[in-house]
Amino acid sequence: MNNGPKIFVKPCVTSETLEISVKCDSGWCSNAEYKKIPEGEVPPWFLRISSLEAQALMDRLWSVGLRPTEGSGSAGALAATERHLADMQRLVFKDKKQ
Repeated sequence: MNNGPKIFVKPCVTSETLEISVKCDSGWCSNAEYKKIPEGEVPPWFLRISSLEAQALMDRLWSVGLRPTEGSGSAGALAATERHLADMQRLVFKDKKQ
């Protein structure tokens, strides 16, 4: 029975890195390594995962505190909307208090 891979993310505060482990029915993923390739050669892909697996990775990274740099996406849009709403409430209800 394949339930898909399990993704584990462990922050390492002392080295400012993340340890990412992936386990599936056949075992644990290992042996990721860097390799020099000639200029102009198509680089090999490092990781090929489904959209569902990518979402699981993103959820795990979020759970350890990583957020998009630009603040874009739903979290950034929500924060911007909340600020706009607060501004509008100040404008509208300012006149009601006087």
